[in-house]
Amino acid sequence: MSLEDIPSQFAEFTGITEAAAQVILSIAVIFAILLPVMYLARGTRAILIEIITLFLTECLLVGIGWVPFWVLIATVAIMAAGIAFLGSRIVTGD
Repeated sequence: MSLEDIPSQFAEFTGITEAAAQVILSIAVIFAILLPVMYLARGTRAILIEIITLFLTECLLVGIGWVPFWVLIATVAIMAAGIAFLGSRIVTGD
């Protein structure tokens, strides 16, 4: 069994669709990697470290086929919008 087959095996075992199995397993992998990083990366650069870890974890999941590519693009777009919003608030002084 390869990494690409794990969601289909999980879907058969639990009786859910393969898409739901991919979502559940992807969230489990993201939490398993991101939660220890969030605990260990305390300080001024913690958010940057967590964003980089999230991006790399999603790249891994896209690479093994558990997550579609548009999820990675949507995550990057949401983070870019958040950074732009915070930057505009800093520049305008609000």
